Amino acid sequence: LGELTKKAWAHDVQVMIEGPGHVPMHKIKENVDLQLKVCKEAPFYTLGPLTTDIAPGYDHITSAIGAAMIGWYGTAMLCYVTPKEHLGLPDKDDVKTGVITYKLAAHASDLAKGHPGAKFRDDAISKARFDFRWKDQFNLSLDPTTAKDFHDQTLPSEGAKLAHFCSMCGPKFCSMEITREIRDQAKDGMKEMSKKFVDKGSKIYHKA
Repeated sequence: LGELTKKAWAHDVQVMIEGPGHVPMHKIKENVDLQLKVCKEAPFYTLGPLTTDIAPGYDHITSAIGAAMIGWYGTAMLCYVTPKEHLGLPDKDDVKTGVITYKLAAHASDLAKGHPGAKFRDDAISKARFDFRWKDQFNLSLDPTTAKDFHDQTLPSEGAKLAHFCSMCGPKFCSMEITREIRDQAKDGMKEMSKKFVDKGSKIYHKA
């Protein structure tokens, strides 16, 4: 590949190197480093790679694991894999699943590399989740339609979009709502103690 790259460049031909499609996790970085060295950092793209071969029907997942890692390590482009890989010709739903899965892998890679745009979006949806802004959470997700459909399967009413809980933990055991309540209690407690401090003359030390 390195020799062919040099020959192509010598004739002003653009080059993109296709990487292997099946690489175990512990050899992914080694593969990227070797390609960049041998091919003089020509753009590298991969179909995955799949990190294991034991999951026909789920190769969009086995490959997305490798894709997230190899994207982090420096590949230039990720080629998506569908659930039908190795089994048959994908339909439009398979393509949708594959593309969304790979958008997720690419985003995870961007986060690991410190890409500011990726972090901004991640922080935005995390804040929306903590604030129970359900519609913002749906709209900021990679697949808003599926996110909304999953939520509405158990809490379909429009009022549920304002609720401070989902059907996983319910209103009494939501960790985020409990955290909000504890913060509010701490804030109120601080105000109360501050008032006591002022009422006693705002003195740090008192005579025994």
